[in-house]
Amino acid sequence: MIPIEGLEEIASDYDGMLIDQFGVLHDGTKLYPGSLDVLAQLHALEIPVAVMTNSGKRTAANVARLTKIGIPREYYVDAVSSGEVAYGRLKSSEAKRAFIIGKDGEDYGFDHFELVKRPQEAQVILILGSNAPQTSLDDYAVMLKGLTIPAICCNPDKLLITATGLWPAPGAIADVYEKLGGKVQWIGKPYRAIYDHALKLIGRPKRVLCIGDSAEHDVAGGRGAGLATLLIRTGVSEGHTSFEPEPDYLMERFTWR
Repeated sequence: MIPIEGLEEIASDYDGMLIDQFGVLHDGTKLYPGSLDVLAQLHALEIPVAVMTNSGKRTAANVARLTKIGIPREYYVDAVSSGEVAYGRLKSSEAKRAFIIGKDGEDYGFDHFELVKRPQEAQVILILGSNAPQTSLDDYAVMLKGLTIPAICCNPDKLLITATGLWPAPGAIADVYEKLGGKVQWIGKPYRAIYDHALKLIGRPKRVLCIGDSAEHDVAGGRGAGLATLLIRTGVSEGHTSFEPEPDYLMERFTWR
């Protein structure tokens, strides 16, 4: 694990970048200082970037979020969400009725399903978001107890970054369902499908750096896909001093210099 001050030190060693969204570029509401400059520098160097996210929402919703938060569309090839990868896979699913677990009032764009109000009425459970802290893990355990319906978790993150701190994310809800005996298919970082999707979008360059704030998801996933990894000590890694697995590089903040 090599500490570096800024991405400028190693950027020329790579022909493509897969950059995490939450915890690296922004905190959910505003950009981290320096992150926009990094994207501008990579754009000037013509290094293709895919913005990756374990978001249950589809690509269009994530592009809209990035634009709203102040990132020019030309700074990245595309946004790659676990929700979009899952949607593509589910198009041919035989299941027609789905129960969505997510944040109240959110539209996740899974419009090819008939959405039902109770999980008992569904053929598949889509774990796309978290309604924490209003809905606790104990509440989800009561909701899901006794069910054997297959579930798909489109956001393996265990912790959710919010303005009021870290709360249980969809991955933690999926863990609850597995402990109750349910079967869960996981889509998103650190699982391979999202990396294959992102690499295809940026043209499958030979030298790719995967950048994120989670050793469990970004570093493990990048390594599993055969990529170099850089961990940023913001987001879920803020305040941590040890990481498993260890990244190739470590930075305090996502800055160019």
